[in-house]
Amino acid sequence: MSDYLIRSLPISVQTMLVLCLCIFASLALYRFILRLIRKIVENKDNPIAKIWLDKLTSPFRWISGLIGVYISQQILPFGKIGESLLSRIEAFAVPAIAGWLALALLHAISDIVDIKSRRSVEGNESRKLASRRQRTRMSIMMRVGSFLIIMVTVGIMMMTIPAVRNIGVTLMASAGLVGLAVGAAAQPMLKNLIAGIQVAFTEPIRIDDLVIVETGDWGWIEKITLTYVTVRLWDERRVIVPLARFLEAPFENWTREAEQLIGKVFLYVDPLADVERLRDHMKKVVTSNALWDGRSYILQVSDMKPEYIELRLLATARDAPSSWDLCCDIREQMLRFIAENMPETIAHTRFTMPQRKKLDFLVDGVDAIQRTPKGNKAGV
Repeated sequence: MSDYLIRSLPISVQTMLVLCLCIFASLALYRFILRLIRKIVENKDNPIAKIWLDKLTSPFRWISGLIGVYISQQILPFGKIGESLLSRIEAFAVPAIAGWLALALLHAISDIVDIKSRRSVEGNESRKLASRRQRTRMSIMMRVGSFLIIMVTVGIMMMTIPAVRNIGVTLMASAGLVGLAVGAAAQPMLKNLIAGIQVAFTEPIRIDDLVIVETGDWGWIEKITLTYVTVRLWDERRVIVPLARFLEAPFENWTREAEQLIGKVFLYVDPLADVERLRDHMKKVVTSNALWDGRSYILQVSDMKPEYIELRLLATARDAPSSWDLCCDIREQMLRFIAENMPETIAHTRFTMPQRKKLDFLVDGVDAIQRTPKGNKAGV
């Protein structure tokens, strides 16, 4: 009875039913396999396997749908119009899904490299620089690869359209002028692309590098794209800097080779201050501070003025935040010590009053009156 009802339907309806059933069956099989894989991954608690699963789930769902369409074509002919329509759809969809799958694979590899790099640093500080270098290269190459995949995918999809393909042939015939026009239009894009590749291999900056931006603030490299760099400042602000700026203009990178820094504190004290006593107290302050990395410290008289002398206090720390906090602690404790134990060390402004001759007003007054010339009657 059911066979009779199906055969009594128009061919177009039968074709659509077969197409829908094949797609549904393909997607149902895909979901069944996906659930089995999810259970296996969850039991093993493997984050890398979870990344592969999360990134590839959506592309393979569409691939399973395309497989259902292909199976339906083998079961029942669609006619000339249906075959032509499906061929157009497949020619447009296959490159799109293939490019999507390639992007998913690239992003999955990037995330896996990032996880492994972070794990390698745990308990091994010597791997920190190599880890940041690896993450930076992978991040930039992932963006360059994504750009190229998208460009190739869109180009292949456009070439499946006859009208666009004819335009492409026409443009190829006049490649000279078109090449100049396209080159001029794409110059900023190509410049940023080349700059991204150059940054990936020359490494003037890396992710988590500590740099000073044009505003004078310091912060960490948070993200590197093909067009700009995001710098996270110490107060949680973000500064967006064009990528080419790091290749064309000088800048400070405090963590280019290592993260250790030397912090400096300046004190201005009286020229008669007991510098040796201050040096002894600085030793107690630095050596008892957990932020000091144990490498070195020193107190020096770095300058002298008539009113004061300049003391420069240097101490090493493992990174920039620790160096900043260490300098604040040293400054605060040294000022407290001076105020409580050596107040005479505070700079004073000195000046000397010249000595003047004492005047005897009685004698001087008489002499002055006697020496006054007599005038005429008019008093002149």
